Amino acid sequence: MSKELHITSLVVQVLPQKMADVRQQIMTIENAELSVNNEVKLVVVIEGETQRALMDCIEAINAIPGVLSATMVYHQSETLEEGEE
Repeated sequence: MSKELHITSLVVQVLPQKMADVRQQIMTIENAELSVNNEVKLVVVIEGETQRALMDCIEAINAIPGVLSATMVYHQSETLEEGEE
């Protein structure tokens, strides 16, 4: 049976005074990792088995206090055969 793997990256703009809190909360999201960050922007990479799982993570990030926007800049989907997971 094949499974899908979805990978997306986001640019997240953050209020500078909330950056530490936002970083900390993003790191608690399963399958999300911080790739690049500075004082007002983060690049977040998320993996998931479905497009819906990615959208749930994006919605969760947008709901974090201090996040101004989370914009998807890349999305890739692959079908994995058994044993490739």
